[in-house]
Amino acid sequence: MYILGVHGTLGRADHDAAAVLIRDGEIIAAAEEERFVRYKHAVGLMPDHAIRFVLAAGGISIHEVNVVAFPRATWRGFEDRFVAYLWYQFGHAPPVEYVDHHLSHAASAYLPSGFDDALIVTADQAGDGICCAVFRGHDTTIIPVESVGWPDSIGLYAAAMTQYLGGRSNHDEYKVMGLAAHGTPDRTHPVLLGSDAGRPHIDTSWLHTEVFHRHPLFHTDQLPMIAADQLPGLSPRRLPGGLHREDADLAATVQASIETTFTALVDRHRAPTDTRLCLAGGVAENSVLAGKLAASGRFTDIYVAPACGDAGTALGAALVVAAGHGFRPRRLTHTQFGPSWGEDRIGSMLTTCGIEFRRTDDPAATAAELLAQQQIVAWFQGRMEFGPRALGARSLLADPSTVEMRRRVNMIKRREQFRPFGPSVLSEYIPDLFGRRIDAPFMSFTLPTANNAPIVAATHVDGTSRPHTVNSETGLYRRLIEGFHQLTGTPAVLNTSLNSGWEPIIAAPEQAVAFLFSSPADAAVIGHHVITKKP
Repeated sequence: MYILGVHGTLGRADHDAAAVLIRDGEIIAAAEEERFVRYKHAVGLMPDHAIRFVLAAGGISIHEVNVVAFPRATWRGFEDRFVAYLWYQFGHAPPVEYVDHHLSHAASAYLPSGFDDALIVTADQAGDGICCAVFRGHDTTIIPVESVGWPDSIGLYAAAMTQYLGGRSNHDEYKVMGLAAHGTPDRTHPVLLGSDAGRPHIDTSWLHTEVFHRHPLFHTDQLPMIAADQLPGLSPRRLPGGLHREDADLAATVQASIETTFTALVDRHRAPTDTRLCLAGGVAENSVLAGKLAASGRFTDIYVAPACGDAGTALGAALVVAAGHGFRPRRLTHTQFGPSWGEDRIGSMLTTCGIEFRRTDDPAATAAELLAQQQIVAWFQGRMEFGPRALGARSLLADPSTVEMRRRVNMIKRREQFRPFGPSVLSEYIPDLFGRRIDAPFMSFTLPTANNAPIVAATHVDGTSRPHTVNSETGLYRRLIEGFHQLTGTPAVLNTSLNSGWEPIIAAPEQAVAFLFSSPADAAVIGHHVITKKP
C-alpha cells in the first residue's frame, strides 16, 4: 500500500510544504519544498517538486498511490481545489483522506517512536483551530484526551514576542531561545501567557485585532501581532530587523513563560504510571524546553518528532492512514529520506564548472584530517535530511574545542554572535560530556555540559549544549567523528546546517560549491570529491 503524505497551501500564508511517501509501514522518501525552490519555508506553496521527488524515489507514478493524506480537516472549500491541483500537476487524483492537524503532529512523534504506549503533547501557533493537544498512544492507536483552542496558544505568544523583539514571527523564535541564555527572567513581567489549572491561557487584550481578523489563515510576519508599540512594563518594541543582545532579559522572560506553561500542561495529564512522553508541533522545537523536561526525571524516555513543524504533519498524516491499515514503522533514528547524488554526477558538475578537486577513497578520514587541521568543512554526503536539522548529511563541521571556532563558524553562517551551536557526539561519550545518558538522534535536547567538556565552541554562555548522538548505525558520519577523535582526543565535532543566512539547507552539490566559494569556509567534501581553498 502506497500512501502519499502532503502538506502545503494553495496561495494561503501557511508554510512548510512537504511530501512523504510510505509503503505499508516503511518510510520511502520525504522532502521539504523549500529545498527545491530555495525559498525558506515555501510559504503559500504546494510541494510540487517534493511530490515528484518522493514518487521517483519510490519508483512509482501517482496512479499507484492508494491514498493521499492531508493534515488539515477543517479547511472549508479546500477539497475541490486540492483535487484540481493533483489533476493539473500530476494527471491523476487518488482518494484523499483529511487528517486532523494536531493528530498528524502527534502521529509524527508517537508512531515512529517505537513506544507501545506514551503520553503525547503537541503545541503550535494553531492548526484546525487547535493550539495545544494531549493524546495517549497505545500500540497503533492515538486517543485524544484534551485540546486547547484558539487563541490560547503558546506558539502565538512565542511568535508575537519574537516580533516585538524585532525578529520574524514563525521563524526567529529559536533565536529568542538562544538570546534568553544571556539574560535573567523578569518576575515583574506582565502575565501575557499563563495557565489555568495547567491549561494555557492568553490575555488577548495585548494582541492586535488583525490577528483575529485573519484567523484561521496563517499570520504573516509583515503584519503586527501586538496591539501597541509598547506593552505595559516593557521597553518599546523593536522595529523589524533582528534581535539585540540588550533585550536578553525580555527574551529570558519569554523563554521562562513558555517553559512554565508547557510544563504545566504536561503535568496536568501526567499519570504516575507514565514513563514515556512524545512531543511535536512547532513549540516542541524549543530544545531548551525539551531538555529541561528530559532532565527533570518526569519520564524515563522522551521522543521528539524528527520534524516538529508543519512539514512533519505530512509524515504524521501518512502514518495515521498507515496505522489505520495495521502498519507502523520501526523506531525512527535518522531523517535521511531526501535526494542523493551519484559520484559521476558530482564529478561531471565539478569538471564542467572548472573546479579543482581531488578524489578520496575515504571521505570520512579526509574530512577528519581537515577538521583536525582547524579547517571548517562543508560535508555533503548521501541522502538529504528531512526536517529542520542537519544531522550529518548536509552539515557544516568544525573542531568544537576552541572558542575562536564558534566565532568563525557564526561569521560563515552570517549569524548573530550570541547564538549557540551543538555538537555531534559519539553516543558512548554522551555521559562523559553531559553527565547523563540520552538518545538524541534529532538534536532535540539542550542539556548542561559536564565540567571541562572539550566542546567549548558548541557550549552556550549558560554552560549548555544541544547534542546530536551518533551511534554505530550512522555509517560514514560516525567514522568521520571516530577519525577526528583518534586525531584530537575529542569525541565530537561542531555540527550546524549547511546554509547561510536566510537560505534553506543546501540540497544539491553545485549549491555546496557555491556556498564554499561565497563564504570563508575552508573546504568541502562532496561524496568522494574534495575541494580545498588552502594549498
